[in-house]
Amino acid sequence: MNHAHMKFLLLFLSAGLLAGCAGHREGYSRFDPYDAVTVDQMVGNNLSHAPLQRVIVCLNARRETRRVTSVTNMNVWTVTNLTVIPNTNLTISIATNYLVTSMTNFAPALGGAGSAGESTEVAAVAPPAETNTVLAVTNPGPTFSTNVTVSLSANGSATRAPNQNAANAQQVRTVSSQITTSSNNISVSVLTNFVITAETNQIITFATNLAVSTFTNVMVTPTNGVVYDYFLYTELTPPSDFVLAPGESLILLVDGVRYGFAPSTSNTAFVGRRGFTSALYRTSGEVLVAIANAQEVKVRFKGLNNVIERDMSAGSRENFRQYLARYFVPQTPEAKPAKMAAAPVLLQTSSH
Repeated sequence: MNHAHMKFLLLFLSAGLLAGCAGHREGYSRFDPYDAVTVDQMVGNNLSHAPLQRVIVCLNARRETRRVTSVTNMNVWTVTNLTVIPNTNLTISIATNYLVTSMTNFAPALGGAGSAGESTEVAAVAPPAETNTVLAVTNPGPTFSTNVTVSLSANGSATRAPNQNAANAQQVRTVSSQITTSSNNISVSVLTNFVITAETNQIITFATNLAVSTFTNVMVTPTNGVVYDYFLYTELTPPSDFVLAPGESLILLVDGVRYGFAPSTSNTAFVGRRGFTSALYRTSGEVLVAIANAQEVKVRFKGLNNVIERDMSAGSRENFRQYLARYFVPQTPEAKPAKMAAAPVLLQTSSH
């Protein structure tokens, strides 16, 4: 009889242990005077209420509220971009024109004059008349003349603009020489024309881009402002070979929308329940509201070699709604927390 009673007692204790997360669904609210933080937390929200579970998975909401005297965030960025680009274009053009002209002029011999109406050709053919007059050649003597001309012209110009300087220099040198010699009725002239043009064009462009941008962001939270931090608090009784993977170890699919979370720390002391592997995942109040109002929530815990997956039951989502309605919705002094109907609620989750 005692043996039967012992078996019944062990069975009863095992069922209570495996139910695990069945209690404390409404959570609690406590104030930590050491860190001046108020913690509103769910405890024991089992995702599946099937009896005799070997792996218990609980997903809870947690909010930490703290007051701050003032928070000032001042960011000043000064960006200066100074660019100077000098461009120099130097062009030298030399044009040379060398002209040599040679002219030769043969002059006839000057002799006695024939009859006025008789041509030179006839006079040359007709035999000279017999006269005692002596003919003498009267060609002029040799002459030599030289003419040298040197001319130089220079032209310089410059322009100045806010971002460009231009200078132009031009020089033209001309040398002209002429030599003429006449001898024995032959005149020879040599003309030389030598022109040199040198042009220099220098352009310097200054491209200066000076941009100074100053951004000042000053955010001051009023005295005694309230700051909220939101977490997902998980409780597991995993198999002995299950070890959480680093990084995003908790993944939620809330009505098909994926949310990934990595373990984080709390601003105050955090102690999980005995017999459970507990972790905190920082999130936003909007995610908690989405879970409470969702029609389907799938949960996965990623391990190094395996995973744990659960579908959040309707009762578990209802516990979420009851908790949020209890701690997140402002209550009037005479109002009491009441159970929420199945209709969605809009929860206030203000944060700074």
